[in-house]
Amino acid sequence: MVKQNVKVPRIEQVDASLNKPLDKDAPPTIFQTRLTPEYATAAMTLAVDFVKQKQALATKYLVFHPLVIGGIVLLLAVFMTPRVTLPQHFSSVTLYCTHLVLLNKKHTIGAVIFLAITSSFMLTLVSRVSEAFFKAQVSRIEDSNGALVFNKDLAGILASGDDNTNIVVYRNTPIALVSIKKTEVLSDTESLCMVINSIGCRRVYLKSGILEDLIDWANGASKQVHDEQKARAPSLRLILEVYSFDGFLKETLAKKGFHCISSRTIAENKILGGVFGAKKELWGVQFHIENKLKEQK
Repeated sequence: MVKQNVKVPRIEQVDASLNKPLDKDAPPTIFQTRLTPEYATAAMTLAVDFVKQKQALATKYLVFHPLVIGGIVLLLAVFMTPRVTLPQHFSSVTLYCTHLVLLNKKHTIGAVIFLAITSSFMLTLVSRVSEAFFKAQVSRIEDSNGALVFNKDLAGILASGDDNTNIVVYRNTPIALVSIKKTEVLSDTESLCMVINSIGCRRVYLKSGILEDLIDWANGASKQVHDEQKARAPSLRLILEVYSFDGFLKETLAKKGFHCISSRTIAENKILGGVFGAKKELWGVQFHIENKLKEQK
């Protein structure tokens, strides 16, 4: 989404609507490209979609959290305790359960209805918790016209593209991207630190191996940025922030040599972080450039 008060060049944009299937008539080719102007709005669409994917993961994490499951069971127990009739003197668990249901047919139906209503209420509640947190992130990305995710805002991308963002295109449709940026705060004379601001792909291709390819590109692009520095630091670090409930991304990063450096409870949302214990984890990998050069000599 482009803010109305931002003037941008008129460049025809490649359609990356997530509500449409891929063009079956397009050639089944897949390729990677730097973020060029015609992919500007597609890149924004994908970056926002990645945040919404995290929202879905957070909702799933909350729904199956022991506190939610335990709360539903407790409410069901409170509802059923004064109503249930217990069978007496049965020799097996199967017979006991069968007779328990037969004795409480009427209340069993009521329990199922109560369970459905309670579960629906809990699902709505936790969905609003995750939505509130991630909707704020989407708003910040849109308000910054992409500058929060990419190395420049949308107007800058439309003008000259972004060399530090890589897009995967399949059947003429962008389906994945990764964007890196140098972080001045964590970089010094001893180590250049690059951060992955955004990484992901359309959900249907999540397990296709594209994430591994994006990480490989980020590694190579980070090394290129390091080589272009006038004063080269002896080491290079590539880091990114991962949510504790994003198991697939963490598994993929571990395969690529990344490890968890630190973690902290999500402080921006007291329910998601404080009550349910969701965390932000900092994952990274380090390259000792100087040592590698010596080994080559």
